Amino acid sequence: MSLQVIFFLLTVFVSNLLLYLSFNFDNRISYLILTLLICLNFYLYKRKKKIYEQPKKEVSAEDHPIIKAARERLKK
Repeated sequence: MSLQVIFFLLTVFVSNLLLYLSFNFDNRISYLILTLLICLNFYLYKRKKKIYEQPKKEVSAEDHPIIKAARERLKK
């Protein structure tokens, strides 16, 4: 199994355990669950944003098609 699947299963297990504890013992644990879910969502958002963000390519005048065509015409 990949690391992402293991991490997901571990997160689901821990959140279910904490949810069980909050229902049966102490309601303050539910705040911990909420905080963990918010942090997890923030982490996944940042990670997905980083994956889809493509590095910006420097655009120079040398790469422009009109400049390339003009240089080819001048070389003839």
